[in-house]
Formats: sequence, structure tokens, C-alpha cells
Amino acid sequence: MRPLLTALAAAALFAPAIAAAQPLRQQVDAWRKQHEREILDEAFALFAIPNVASNQDDIAKNVAFLTQAFAKRGVALSPLRAASGGSPALFGELKAPGATRTVVFYAHYDGQPVAGAGWDHEPFTPKLSRYRNSAPTEDVPLPAPGATIDPEIRIRARSASDDKGPIVAMLAALDAMKALKQQASVNVKFFLEGEEEAGSNHLAEILRSNKDRLAADAWLFFDGPIHVSGTPQIVLGVRGVMGAEVTVYGANRAMHSGHYGNWAPNPAVAVAHFVASLRDRDGKVLLPGFYNDVPAISDGDRALARALSTTDDSVRTSLGLARTEADNAVLGERIMQPALNIRGIRAGNVGNGASNAVPTSASVSIDFRLVPDQQPARIRALLEQHLAQQGYTIVRDPNAATRSTDRSRLAYVTYDSGYTAVRVPSATASVQAVKRVMARSYGREPYTLPILGGSLPLFHFVEQLGATVITVPTVNADNSQHAPNENLHIQNLWDGIALMTELMTSLGKDWGPRS
Repeated sequence: MRPLLTALAAAALFAPAIAAAQPLRQQVDAWRKQHEREILDEAFALFAIPNVASNQDDIAKNVAFLTQAFAKRGVALSPLRAASGGSPALFGELKAPGATRTVVFYAHYDGQPVAGAGWDHEPFTPKLSRYRNSAPTEDVPLPAPGATIDPEIRIRARSASDDKGPIVAMLAALDAMKALKQQASVNVKFFLEGEEEAGSNHLAEILRSNKDRLAADAWLFFDGPIHVSGTPQIVLGVRGVMGAEVTVYGANRAMHSGHYGNWAPNPAVAVAHFVASLRDRDGKVLLPGFYNDVPAISDGDRALARALSTTDDSVRTSLGLARTEADNAVLGERIMQPALNIRGIRAGNVGNGASNAVPTSASVSIDFRLVPDQQPARIRALLEQHLAQQGYTIVRDPNAATRSTDRSRLAYVTYDSGYTAVRVPSATASVQAVKRVMARSYGREPYTLPILGGSLPLFHFVEQLGATVITVPTVNADNSQHAPNENLHIQNLWDGIALMTELMTSLGKDWGPRS
């Protein structure tokens, strides 16, 4: 027995060294497997707190929970408030001795409202469920303490994926670092926004008032889903957006379509002609001068876009589409170009509510998706020039039509404020460092998405702080965010924990010291 005992003693003596030699991902996964129940318990507790930004009592409960949770990990969160009101952002800091780089981990703790049908359970009562074809099939219990859970199971709850899941991953990553005796290689600041889903109306003021505290070499945004194929992705920008509503008029009362249908101007027909003059069937915007500020797509970005578009055919099939615009153009390339979308058209009634009458007005709602260098103010000017060229007089007063002697030539136009696109070049050192860490953590190269098709108000961070903003999605693509039965794939949570641990501990080494 002595040789066996000696061997066992030697194994025990050298176990820490053997563990330290393992890749960090393996170490984090081994630690996590021993603590899955604790991680899920904390996630369930956070997901159970309603978080619609308009309910300040619920926001306060989220603030209290998160403040206590981060304090347990040695990170003191403080609320950053705008003098004009709104929900606070939460700010904390983890300093790394000797680090020359600073990054900010961003997530938001507020969520979308849950009004309306579609949920098959209480949205703020988290459930674990098995899924098939992106739909829940059966609920399952939490694992026993110390046991593991099937990583294909999902947590169903409002904000599970958008965006409390990444916050849970941050907390567990801090636990993993402590347990594995890993030190941060960068100074890490945490910024948890409290009204992202409500429009970030007070964000600019918060950033401006705390510019020195929020200074960093890069901001990492943990928001949004990975690629639909399941491949991790890094997102380097977002398109800007601007919305417009245009109303045109007919007679001051509805007219019988038999007696007056080809005599009285029909605003529904007028708005149809107007819409047709804005874009062609393949999405090309027809406003004169619209593309003057649009940069050409580089060969490098085109290659990145094509790499992302391997799923275009399957997505078309899943949507019941035989073709898509511009002769089945690559989706990744299309979202690097600006777009004009018709959100809706309203005139008269249809179906059982239809009547044989010429309506008195017709409206169209438009959203423009903008790329870098395009400005909302210029798009507004181009739209109004186009209306004027079509013979319309633009009015800002919704009651102007009641006083006009030529209602059919009036166009009542309103806008939302809109904002510009944000883009970080793919060759930026911080981008390349994050990609190396992601590849090591996931075991495969992430896709690089030059610009997201959707829009987020990232311009605030650029305008107020001059920040380099990189989006690092971690949640599953089919998470039903903003919709009933929002969910978080457990494996995506585990991947997020490992990635955030690796980013905090290794990013400074991959990035190198600031010169």
C-alpha cells in the first residue's frame, strides 16, 4: 500500500499546479459545475423582480438587489442619477494592481413591459423548460445543490436574456475569479443602465456629469444575441435611425365614392404614390442625394459580411420567402447600407369596417436606418425637399388642414429625434484583443459583424465620452426578447460566465500595455 499512498500524496501535492496548467475555460467550467444551483438561484431571484423603467418602486428593488449582489463580490455600486430624473445607472469598479488598461462592462437592468397576451406563465416567475424547435415543451425543476443541469434547458422570464442574464454572468465570473485565485489584468468598471428599454432619455446627462469616473480605453456592451447559427460574434457598430410620419389630406369630410370617387382627391392614392416615390421594390432609396454621404463598403467588410451570411437561405425558408430584395443580396451586406422602411399606412378602413367612401386623410409612418456619416437633420431636409418637389406645402400644425382652402396639397410632417450610426474599425487594437479572448474562450473564431442592422443609442457614449464601443453578445439568438416567453439558453449563460472571466483576467495581456 505504501507505493499507492505515496502516489496519492504526490497527486494531491501537485493538483493545484496541474489545475493551473489547464486552460482557464476548463477551470471555470469545472468550478461552475460545482455551483450551478447557486448561480441559478441568484438568477431566479433577480429575474423575479419586475423591472419596467416607468415603475420606480420596482426599479428601486432591482437597485437594492444588485447593490447587495456586487457588494458580496467586493464591488461597491453607487447610483449615478440625472438631475432631470429617471432611473439611476449603477457604477462600480474593480481595480487591478499594475494594470494600464481600463474597460467598462455594460448591461442594463431594466426591461420591456409585459402587457398583452402570449405568455404561458407569469413573466416574473422564472421557469426552467425543455425546448424543441424554439418552443417550450415541458418544465423541469432546479437541480439539486452540487448537481449539474442539462445545458440545453432554458430559463423563461422577462429580461432573462435582455439584459439581466449577462449581469448574472458578471456576478458568477467574479466568483470564479476569486475561487480560482485569478487576478484581473485590466481595471474593470461596471455600468448598469436603468432605462435602456425606455429610450435612455437621461443617459447623456448621466454620462456628461460623470465623464471622469467613466473614462476607459473601451466599453464592452453585453447586450443582444449571438449569431443565428449559434456562432459567437463581435459587433462593431449599430445603424442610426430616424422616424417620420407624413399625413396628406382630401376633402374635409368623407365623400361617397360613387358620386365623387374620381373627382375628389383621394389621400389614400396620394400616399401610395408618395410611398412609391421613396424607394423601389429592391430597397433602393429614391430621394435625390440620399446616398451622397454613404461610404462604399470596403473589400474587408464585404468579406466579413459574406462570412456571416451562410444562413441566409435557411432564414428565407423559415420565413416562407422564395426571394428577398435585390435579387437575394447577402443580408450582411444589406445591413451595411442605409434603408428606408415603411412601418405602416393608415387610410379609411378595410374588411368589415370598409365603406364606399373617399377618406379625408391618409398617413404613412417611415423609419430610416442610417450608416456612418449620415445625419438625421440632412435626411429630414431631403424628405421635405422631395415633398416640395411633389407639390406639397409642409405644415407643422396638425390643425392647419381645417383652415386651408387647398387641403389636398398639404403635408403634415412630424419626426422623432433620431440619432447617428456608430462604428469601430475592425483593425482597432481593442477589437483584435477581444476577438482573441473570445476565440480562446469559445474554442472557435467569432464572427465579426461590422454593423448591426438594428439601432441602439450608442452615439451617447461616443459624443459624451469619446468611447470605443464594442458589443459582445452572449445570449441565444432565438431568445424571444421583447416578446412573450423570453428565454435564456443555459449553455449561453455558462459561455457568458467563462467569457467574462477570461476577459477580466486575460484581456490586458492580449491587448498589451498602453504606450
